[in-house]
Parts: sequence; C-alpha cells; structure tokens
Amino acid sequence: MNVSGGARLCEWLRRERDEHISGGLFETTQVLFAFNSNHMEGSTLSVEQTSDLYTTGSMSPADGMDAIRLDDAIETRNHFHAFNWMLDRVDRPVDDAMICSMHAILKRGTSQEQDPDNNVGAYKARPNVIGGLLQEHTVLPADVPAAMREVIAAHRELKDDPFSIAFAHWLFETTHPFFDGNGRVGRLLLFKELLRIDAMPMVIQDRNRGLYVRGLREFGRTPGYLIDTLLAERDVYRGIVETMAPDRTSYTYHDAWDGVVARRIENPYLKHAWDELDIFGACGDGAVPGPPMRGDVRGRA
Repeated sequence: MNVSGGARLCEWLRRERDEHISGGLFETTQVLFAFNSNHMEGSTLSVEQTSDLYTTGSMSPADGMDAIRLDDAIETRNHFHAFNWMLDRVDRPVDDAMICSMHAILKRGTSQEQDPDNNVGAYKARPNVIGGLLQEHTVLPADVPAAMREVIAAHRELKDDPFSIAFAHWLFETTHPFFDGNGRVGRLLLFKELLRIDAMPMVIQDRNRGLYVRGLREFGRTPGYLIDTLLAERDVYRGIVETMAPDRTSYTYHDAWDGVVARRIENPYLKHAWDELDIFGACGDGAVPGPPMRGDVRGRA
C-alpha cells in the first residue's frame, strides 16, 4: 500500500512537536511508545501516569499502588527525550555512535548510570542473557562490535518488506549489545529506520508481549510469528495515523510475504552455549566474571 499526497510522517511528527500541538499524533505516539516499551520491561507506571509525566512533568500515585520506582519515572522521561533525539536524526545513517547515544539518553540519571559495570552509553563489557525463564544466550561482549556491523547493515539496507523489518529487529535483539536497555533501544531504532524509508512504523504493545517474545525466540526456525506480530502492530499504528492525521501524511506499507526465506536465518556471532573460555575471553585477561547478567526482553530491557 502506498499513501501519498501529504507530508512525510517524520515531518508531520516534528511539526506537531515544534508547534506544541496538544493531543495530536506526536503526543499520542510519545505516550503510547514510552508506556508500552517501558512497561514491557517491567515499568510500574500506568498509561495515565505516563501521559501526566509527558504533559505536566509530574504524576500522581495510582489508586492502590505502592510507591513508584524512581528509575521507572526517569526512564519514561528519558524515553520522551530519546524519541525526540531520534526524530531529529531520522535521515542520518545509523552507526555505532547513534545507537550508543540513544542508550545513554535512555539511561541518563538512573541508578544504572552510576555503576561502571553497566557501561551505560557503550556496548556491554560482561556477558548477559535474555531475561525471564527463557535465559536465551546473546552475543558475547568480545563479538559485539563485529555483530553490530551486521546489525547496522541490516538497518541501513532496510526495505518496506515484512521479512527485512523483522530480520533487522531480531538481529539487534539477539546481539543484545548493551547490559540493559536493548529492547527499548532496538524498538526506537526500528521506528527511526522505518521513518527514514517513509514506511509505516509501529509501537509494539505490552499486551502483545507474549507474541512478541515468542516471535523473537522462534524467528530462526519460524519467522512468520514475529513477522505477523509486527504487521499487526503496524496495522494498529496506521489506524492511529489515519484517525489523527487523515490523508495528511504519505507512507508505504507492504504487508505481503510469501513465507519463503532464501537463506538460512542466523546471527553468525551468536553462540547457543558458552564455555568457561568464552566467558573469560569475553571479559579480558585476568578478569573474573560474575554469572551472566539478565538483560531483556523481560526483566529490564
């Protein structure tokens, strides 16, 4: 599907932001994106509190809720800043510095920033796994720079094609380049790159987290799970765009996929098991690593 006759979607979002349009597409996107992406990783803020934090800079405790974790509020505010920062750089080619800058913005002022082991704003220095009960292995720190060259290439070469979009996102998430924040940075990066090619982006909803996690976990064997989930989320966001800016933006949205994959789906730098030499090598000579740390997609991402 090609919808034309209006402004680029990125330009529309920037215009609403710069003109301080209240209740428009930009504000809606900011609140929904920050709420869903953070809540998916364990944030305690409600969508109403997220909206209050966006519009007023403060929030009230929800009825029946305990105290809000400070880092949850900080990371929600930071997500607003990271989205703005990304929106101003939509057409710039993605590189390591851009990805690390988004991570630094997301984690600025949090308790993690004060701990040098977390390496905020830089790629991870210690092994980690995808959290929850899955305990999926990720790329070891020593291999992250090379793996990220593949990730960056996949995003720079992105096409409005269901497989291309899902593959680029899966490659980032299985690389898991940061100690924490991978899910949120990866979703911001994908939103940026879809805007860059003037394709319909998406906001992955927390209520669909189970489908999203299954899609990431099974992508190498059954890519259709993740592809279908991302297409469904693009449908939802397209509905928001057409409701709030009907016939005023231009974008492409290609949802056809024949189910045929011409090559083996793999992250070439991902090991599905680590031995002691791998972990010690990843930490550097003489380093004594702790146990692999939990990262995203659940827990904290």
